[in-house]
Amino acid sequence: MKFYRFAAVAALAFSLAACAGSVSAPVTVHALTAEQRAGMRISDVTADAASGVEMSDGDFAIVCDKVKAHMQEDLPGTLTADGAYRMRIHFTRFDRGSALARAILIGLGQIRIEATVDLLDASGTVAGQYKVEKQFAIGGVVGASTSVEDVEDGFAKSVVEIVKMKA
Repeated sequence: MKFYRFAAVAALAFSLAACAGSVSAPVTVHALTAEQRAGMRISDVTADAASGVEMSDGDFAIVCDKVKAHMQEDLPGTLTADGAYRMRIHFTRFDRGSALARAILIGLGQIRIEATVDLLDASGTVAGQYKVEKQFAIGGVVGASTSVEDVEDGFAKSVVEIVKMKA
């Protein structure tokens, strides 16, 4: 009987942890036109951060690599060397939170990632701008076992949604 209880708790924990990797809808600040969206190709994905946002070059590389990987998986052929647009992710908030605080109570120790994502044309002009936010605040065992890397994966999927958007 204890095994079934453990299995039920484990299944619940894994299903709730999946929330960290789920997609959040991007918010359009300045949309691309239908003409710009037609046959959209991205040549590169780069990242930087606003002053006061603590991130390393390694953090930028990890997120950019995840975005590129999801783009290649979900939208083959979109990431090409001769793409018309470059994607720039400008982090405005990157809070790793606290696993201990999340374990104690839901809402404490939240992981939050927020950024403005620009699609730049060949001249470096912003052709489209979007805001992407991802957070995780579940408590207990699930909160304690969820890492910022799990939330980064959900953030990367959310950034790829910008390229999938029709308008």
